[in-house]
Amino acid sequence: METTEKRPIAVIGAGFSGIIAALHLRRRLPADQPVLLCERPDDAARAAEDVAGGGQNLLNVRASNMSALADEPHHFIDWLKRHDGTSLSGLYDTPAGLFATRSVYARYLRALLDQAMDGSAAEGGLRRLSDDVTDITEADRSGYALRCAGCGRIDAAGVVLAQDHLAPEELDDPRICADPWSEKAARPLEDARPVLIVGAGLAMVDVAIALRRRGFSGPIIALSRRGLLPARHAETGTWPPPHFTLAEERSLTQLMVRLRDEVFAAAEQGVDWRAVIDSMRGVTAQLWGRLPPVERRRFLRHARRYWDTHRHRMAPPTADLIEAMLEDGSLSVVAGRIHGFVSGWDRVTVRYTPRGASAETTLQVQRVLIASFLDQIDRTSDQLMQRMLDRGLIRLDAQGLGLDVTDGLNVVRDDGSAAERMWALGPIVRGVFWECVAVPDIRVQAGYAAVGVVARLREDAPKSRFIS
Repeated sequence: METTEKRPIAVIGAGFSGIIAALHLRRRLPADQPVLLCERPDDAARAAEDVAGGGQNLLNVRASNMSALADEPHHFIDWLKRHDGTSLSGLYDTPAGLFATRSVYARYLRALLDQAMDGSAAEGGLRRLSDDVTDITEADRSGYALRCAGCGRIDAAGVVLAQDHLAPEELDDPRICADPWSEKAARPLEDARPVLIVGAGLAMVDVAIALRRRGFSGPIIALSRRGLLPARHAETGTWPPPHFTLAEERSLTQLMVRLRDEVFAAAEQGVDWRAVIDSMRGVTAQLWGRLPPVERRRFLRHARRYWDTHRHRMAPPTADLIEAMLEDGSLSVVAGRIHGFVSGWDRVTVRYTPRGASAETTLQVQRVLIASFLDQIDRTSDQLMQRMLDRGLIRLDAQGLGLDVTDGLNVVRDDGSAAERMWALGPIVRGVFWECVAVPDIRVQAGYAAVGVVARLREDAPKSRFIS
């Protein structure tokens, strides 16, 4: 199948993480080194058709921080400036900054990808493979064999795992949707009967707005353990990153106290708390890496949701829509612990205990949409990931949130050794670095992974680490 002598570097996943990884690889690797961007056909079709209607939802990061290229921070803004209002809709200028829709950003990434493919066509440098990679095995010490559903075997010099959010195992029940963006979830609804969204974070916000955009006017209930909604973006000043002591870096309690003190100090100078949280972006991975395992577990149990609501915020127009839905009662947010679902032929009975109550109660809905990230990666329905886990080619991180990787983003095998020619980045390594689900973080990781690939292909090249 290959038309060049060199085996390609295969990037698995063609979402945000995969495309950004492929772009960084293409920019750093020699022109004659092939890069293969592997995309499942159903994922491509789903993105093109925008089944769930989420393409018009706003990104939750300002456009000024959405460049796909780490070394060109204004690249996205410059790209937007080259398009006038008649050729590019989906931009919202607010006092908190400019925000773009997901469809606009997808168009930007496609333009970058097309440009990179056209620019390397003569050498065969970057190509897309629309096929399902079902398995990966170590072929020899210098590469991997990819097994594809349609085209059989492809030999690769290296692999970059860059899937975004892995799909959870879907249920046979037609009324309970583990993936809120699936075709099953998009089936018609009755306006007179409520829909339950499990979760109250940004995913819930996107799903609720998409439901309204598709024409559903009935009641929406969002149920989560604490019932906390994301904060909204606002105009902020700047705040220098705090310099934490060793004791603060080793204790979640001391870390939170120090962060609160920083917020108070900023307020005394008229600086919004958001600037303090934003100042943490460059040091979060380092702080997470230095927290002892027991403190990480404490964070996940007790502080994670509070951090998420402040760190990952809604664009102002999105927040306005949610507030309007709350005010007119078409959206209600409930805090409680879900105990289970009992599905009938025309409804789902949800068993839960409201927060602060001791007695269990129920509510009846026509459909359940689960809008929370997959917390344990071994529960995914992704067969490629499951096969690699079973074979010991990869292993879970200490928290089980994602894959274990080294500071240089090399995948760690089940026996504890580092895979020299396999890397992983993006949301699937959040258990190691925590802050790696947004484009500003993914693009930095993509740059480090690209440096690692170059270093492996050229033994004399300098090594680098994602965490210094």
